[in-house]
Amino acid sequence: MRKPTINAVCSLLIIAVSILSSVTTNAAIVFSKDGSPYYITEDIVVTNKDTIIINAGTTLIISPAVNIITNGVILILGFPEDPVSLLPEIEGTGWGKIEINCPGKTSIINNASIVDGTILSEYCDMLMHNATFINNQNLAWNNPVVFVINASVNFVNSSIYGSDKGEGFQMLNSETVIVKNCFFSKIPDAVELTNITGGYVSHNWFENILDDAIDLNNCTNTIIDSNIIINADDRGIELGSENNGNSENIIVRRNVLIGCGIGVILKEESYGQIINNTFYGNNIGVSCIEDNGNRTGSFMNVQNCIFYNSIESDVFKDLNSTLITDYCISNSEVLSGEHNIKGDPLFVNALEFDFNILENSPCINAGNPELPKDSDNTISDIGAFFYNTDTTSINNHDEFFKSVEIYPNPFHDDFEVIVVSNDPVTIELFTLSGVKISTIIEHEQSSTLNKIRVIPVSKLKSNMVVICRILINGYSKSYLLLHS
Repeated sequence: MRKPTINAVCSLLIIAVSILSSVTTNAAIVFSKDGSPYYITEDIVVTNKDTIIINAGTTLIISPAVNIITNGVILILGFPEDPVSLLPEIEGTGWGKIEINCPGKTSIINNASIVDGTILSEYCDMLMHNATFINNQNLAWNNPVVFVINASVNFVNSSIYGSDKGEGFQMLNSETVIVKNCFFSKIPDAVELTNITGGYVSHNWFENILDDAIDLNNCTNTIIDSNIIINADDRGIELGSENNGNSENIIVRRNVLIGCGIGVILKEESYGQIINNTFYGNNIGVSCIEDNGNRTGSFMNVQNCIFYNSIESDVFKDLNSTLITDYCISNSEVLSGEHNIKGDPLFVNALEFDFNILENSPCINAGNPELPKDSDNTISDIGAFFYNTDTTSINNHDEFFKSVEIYPNPFHDDFEVIVVSNDPVTIELFTLSGVKISTIIEHEQSSTLNKIRVIPVSKLKSNMVVICRILINGYSKSYLLLHS
């Protein structure tokens, strides 16, 4: 039986019902499982803000260089047990791209496998969950698999499997970027952010990256948290400019960087805090350099970090830059700075990538006491993973704080804390050096719901990191906030 081609697909133009409350449309092109697979041999071009819907279980087989272009949104609505597949007609050749341009709207990709194709979204927000991209085609070095411009991004539980060609997720000009719980293999510049304010790159796994794993240019108030980066040939995390402007107020925390050319580099007049990371077997652990010919260096503050088996050096800075290293441990040298240790951090099993520390590790409670406490309510340990000294306390502790929400973060004039608790709630604000910041606290309570507005009285500097300490029933937990 002959399968539908593009001409048959065009006949599927129908009046669409409301799919999502945030999407309004008068018409849609709908691909359904019943008509699958569809063979797309010519470009699909949708105008007048119409919607393309690809329902669960649908397969599109797309010819080389064929594109899907829409001035509306695209909704790829697979289920975990019944995903959507977009496949090339010729394996390894590539079928072109999905191009979206719909200002003020949101496109969604859920539970999909996209092979040898790319996505370009401009002015249209992107939500992506459980999407798998496989790239075997010969993409140019600066051609990303997913490129989002002038729009917000939320990529969760997704993957890119590459062949050392092109780039991964690239975002340009946005104030909201979240990349969380994703997996990247053999894809250069796996996550690249340019002109981003408020980015959050968290709990991702990167392996065998030919260039950089995470690359930031002209970014501010961005958090890179709890990622695993293995064998990034150039840099695990690069924080700089690339002629777009320097990166400022970047927090790099709780990451593990293994076998990279350089674990973390700050360059081109950039500024960042490197806190509670583990560096293992990198050529250079952290590097802080000028690299733009202006003779104005970068500034890096490194605290609570483990450096183990660095090949060339644990840390490096040029003459024009400032690198402060405190409360760190190295197995090869005593680093310059305060409260640094030379010794073995005593990993559980580094050869199996288990960088938890043993109960007799010198890292335990040896971090900066002014930084937020670990979840067992003790002084912070050194390294990406803390040693839990009180399993009873941590369970109770987590129960008290699991409802806490703080927004906005970054904040400017004030922020709000939402917490569900019958017990009194106390909030204190500190600088990273432990100096208390005077505040006005406005507290509203409805039943057990506490809504607390915090207004700093002291004038805070732009691009400043502050500690918000919340106390409930004798327990405390601290959060890092960014003042814009």
